[in-house]
Amino acid sequence: MAKLVWRVKLVAELRPGVTTETEVARIERDEQAGLAELGLQLAEAKQLTAALQAEIVPAQVAVLGERRRNCLACGRVLASKGHYGARFRSLFGDVPVRVRRLLVCPCQDVIEGGAKSFAALDFGGDGVAPELAYVTARYAALVPFGKVATLLSELLPIDGVQNTGTVRNRTLRVGQDIVRQHLSDNAEQPVMQAGGPVVVGLDGGYVRSRHRQDEQHFEVVAGKVIRADGAQHRFAFARNGQATASEAFQQALAAAGVHVDTPATVLCDGDAGLWRLQREALPDATIVLDWWHAAVRFEHALQLARGLGAGPADTHLADKAVRGLERAKWRLWHGRWAGCRRKLAALCRWTERKPLRDVAGIDRLQRHASELLGYLERNEDVLVHYAARRRCGEPISTAFVESVVNEIIAKRTNKKQQMRWNRAAVQPFLDVRTAVLNDTLEDAFRSRHPGFRPANDDHMATAAAA
Repeated sequence: MAKLVWRVKLVAELRPGVTTETEVARIERDEQAGLAELGLQLAEAKQLTAALQAEIVPAQVAVLGERRRNCLACGRVLASKGHYGARFRSLFGDVPVRVRRLLVCPCQDVIEGGAKSFAALDFGGDGVAPELAYVTARYAALVPFGKVATLLSELLPIDGVQNTGTVRNRTLRVGQDIVRQHLSDNAEQPVMQAGGPVVVGLDGGYVRSRHRQDEQHFEVVAGKVIRADGAQHRFAFARNGQATASEAFQQALAAAGVHVDTPATVLCDGDAGLWRLQREALPDATIVLDWWHAAVRFEHALQLARGLGAGPADTHLADKAVRGLERAKWRLWHGRWAGCRRKLAALCRWTERKPLRDVAGIDRLQRHASELLGYLERNEDVLVHYAARRRCGEPISTAFVESVVNEIIAKRTNKKQQMRWNRAAVQPFLDVRTAVLNDTLEDAFRSRHPGFRPANDDHMATAAAA
């Protein structure tokens, strides 16, 4: 039976008017092809792209070595120190290359003990292509490392990426070297200030600790900044002491365009450590105790109040306790903290009366009512008129922060995820995950590698120039 044959050839023009032709692939099919044999197959596509990469990359490296032989200061031709072998790891396979080393020009003052030669092209410590690092980190931030390794090795001609540890290490390096540097640069440079008031929310979540002899879990703080135009900025950091957490929080606010004088409303659940973070970063902000956390505490007490007593004879006691709690909650909702405090204090005194000591459930109600009163007293400075804020469309709840905790922490590090983390390694991963969720990971790569995936504006400018 006759064969259908396609030969794929690469025509290179490395110098004007001089071309070379190289056959990189040969594809054969029977004339009587079935549905499974139509077009390119995945294995052939992987072989084709790997063959193209193996031709293009060494040629580019060789040309770069020649183009950079002149000193930028005086124009003198630099002496060559030979070549060294390196491996360029890309989405389309690993390619061995020979990189030229050049001696530093005599016109340059070499610091004692400094390098006297340099590479014509710096491959970094691992020689990983930015696009490979980007794709690996982007998907590793969303799904487990092992699944990313399986997916990439299935679709692309990548050598060695099926190793889960490789995916993990590359993702953490992206967080340390690219995303963290991008955040630091943004914090140091003047960023466009948020136009109008912003809403800031903070909450904490827990991840499993790798060092179980020291701690079973440790806390990660997650938050969100919502600007007046609706734009949202997520951030997260491990809680490793007040000073470190404060610096991380201020850096996250700066990246979102929030400064000390930005009008802001800050919502939190009453955690003392989080309050300190917010007061240090935004001392003039309007601070509001989250209504949801207060309402949940009221609901717990109400459930205990409804279950007071062991029979119908104690129904009047349950009704009285429920009325007291509901009136206290109503006063808190309408901004009447003094009245709420009186009602709760009266309920606590009522539960301590001697005739009630034998009523089933009275001790638990007393404990919850006392804890509720103490919680509100500790946060009385940030209690507001919740009903009025609700009518004006102003935020009163950290529900949007609860969703961020679930989005950043729980979905990837807790729910059905058996991996344990240490405090040092979790921060680079959190930086990558928040960059992916904020859609800023590409920007971070562009700031480190200017030629990486030009933005749409760059494409439009190029098309207009053509």
